[in-house]
Amino acid sequence: MAKSTVTLFGLVLLAVPLAGCGMTSGSEPQPQVATVAPPPTSNSPILDALDPADRAQAEQARATALNGKAKVSVDWRSPNNPLTHGNVVAGPLTDQNGTQCRQYSQTVYLNGVPSISRLTACHQPDGSWANAAAAPAANT
Repeated sequence: MAKSTVTLFGLVLLAVPLAGCGMTSGSEPQPQVATVAPPPTSNSPILDALDPADRAQAEQARATALNGKAKVSVDWRSPNNPLTHGNVVAGPLTDQNGTQCRQYSQTVYLNGVPSISRLTACHQPDGSWANAAAAPAANT
């Protein structure tokens, strides 16, 4: 019986210090977890960094500009961040192999930093606009 008491006592001595290994105090730095960028979900690469509510506003501005008059700026603003806003300006309609298309410029200020994308969108049979070719965003 004495041997089991010694073994039990040894296990307790080992378990007590290990029990606190997973615990941290509020002042100790927590390990950083790498995040993976979500796949593109917008019509323009520069919109992918926006939160969903701001992206929806930017997409609505794009649709309004493409369905509107040429050279009219359609502006939008984030309701949560005054440094996040943008605009879209569409060019005139052109015919590309029987499809109505327009070039457009989209500017996004994300936390005050501007990015500009110049793309061409073509009118689809369902009434939407799809980009003809993606161009890389330019930081200015």
